[in-house]
Amino acid sequence: MRLPRQRTGDSRTPSAPAHGEHAVVLGASMSGLLAARVLSDYFDQVTVVERDRLPEEGRPRRGVPQARHAHLLLARGSQIIDELFPGFGRELVEAGVPYAEGLDQFHFEVNGHVFFHDPDDERSRRPEVEGVLLQPSRPFLDAALLRRIRQLPNVEFLDGCDVERVTTNSTMTRVSGAWIASRDAASMRRSLPADLVVCATGRSGRATAWLKAMGYAPPQEEELVVGLKYATRRVRFPTGSVDHLRGMLVGPTAERPVGAFAFAQERDTWIVTLQGYNGHHPPLGPDEWMAFAGRVVPPHIAEPLHEAEPLEDPHPHRFSANLRRHYEKLTRFPDGFLVTGDALASFNPVYGQGMTVAAMEAVALRNSLEHGSDHLAHRFFKAVAKPVNDAWQFAAGGDLALPEEIVPGPRPLPVRMINGYVERVSAAAEHDPVMAWRFFDVTGFDAPTATLFSPDSLRRLAQDRRHHRRTAPPAKAMAAAKGWTWP
Repeated sequence: MRLPRQRTGDSRTPSAPAHGEHAVVLGASMSGLLAARVLSDYFDQVTVVERDRLPEEGRPRRGVPQARHAHLLLARGSQIIDELFPGFGRELVEAGVPYAEGLDQFHFEVNGHVFFHDPDDERSRRPEVEGVLLQPSRPFLDAALLRRIRQLPNVEFLDGCDVERVTTNSTMTRVSGAWIASRDAASMRRSLPADLVVCATGRSGRATAWLKAMGYAPPQEEELVVGLKYATRRVRFPTGSVDHLRGMLVGPTAERPVGAFAFAQERDTWIVTLQGYNGHHPPLGPDEWMAFAGRVVPPHIAEPLHEAEPLEDPHPHRFSANLRRHYEKLTRFPDGFLVTGDALASFNPVYGQGMTVAAMEAVALRNSLEHGSDHLAHRFFKAVAKPVNDAWQFAAGGDLALPEEIVPGPRPLPVRMINGYVERVSAAAEHDPVMAWRFFDVTGFDAPTATLFSPDSLRRLAQDRRHHRRTAPPAKAMAAAKGWTWP
């Protein structure tokens, strides 16, 4: 295994790096933990305030409602985290976390097209691969990160504490800290002064409420309602039944607004998540869950899944809408305050982008601090707008490829054109491993979007006769063969 390469980020000659006595991070989310690691290089003391009690061992907690469901740390996210915590990827692998390097290790189905994956074809694996897909469960990953961060001498955690509000100077031009209260003793309230406050409290919108209270305009919000529900359970497959696989993704299609994804995880377990849009939701009863899985999951996985040992009953999760807040468009913003993670943008988790986008935001924070503290918020929000916009276009565009009765919303010409092009790419990726790898690299933030529009990519699509010979969408034929009917 070749562990993730390190990247350097911004190569411009910096001004004096930002420095301060105390930085406060509100929320021990993935974005909050990575922000704390970056801030530890620029501030004498970093304090992370979290409402949950943080478990010593990897266990799901209320503040991470997605923790019981399938996660994937994309190669770009692995690369960044390994740069922030040298040797972290190897530690996970040595602790038993599975990883994937080739197309032959995945069943990957987009728009009804099964991407090229042949274990006997060397084109499924590329010798120049520099990153891997690490597959820890979210609680396992969080626990590993917490252990590394707790080793930093200038970072402390105040868990079991609510953040009541941020504090400001007399002119409300600068955030000066936060008021916090212990959840164990509500009377124990105190002010936590800070040179910089980073809000990583999730998509609830607390930062926008605080801005309004300070007399600032809130950011413009963009929302796409999807009405998604999950049903997830952990299982242990029969020995030898899926040893050749590391994961599976079956995306929804216009004719079948449901899907499934599953990944091998630590301790010889798999996590299997079924999902459906806007009324086409998976059931929670164990028998009904298995029947639903049998109609979505491909047969070579469905059969061993039926024989697998269930380790728990299905867990539900609801995701109502993609949500983005355009902080980069604000003309007035207080000094000493930043917003990151889901508080900036929350994407449909089906696309597996959240943790990697959080890592890219940490890189943007590091680069912004390296170039000084002047106009920090403006520079940071401008820097994170690029990865957030890329992720938003992929997630929102993918959801808008579904019929309007499933995902309501306008579909302007650019969206329809891009979705049509993605259909061509995914059709070609069925039998062209080069296009399959390019799709993976772009959607995994390891290559620019322009890669899919390169002259060679255009040539490969033009030669894709299979796409032009189709008389019906493959997903429709597949749905009919499996007996799926939709109102």
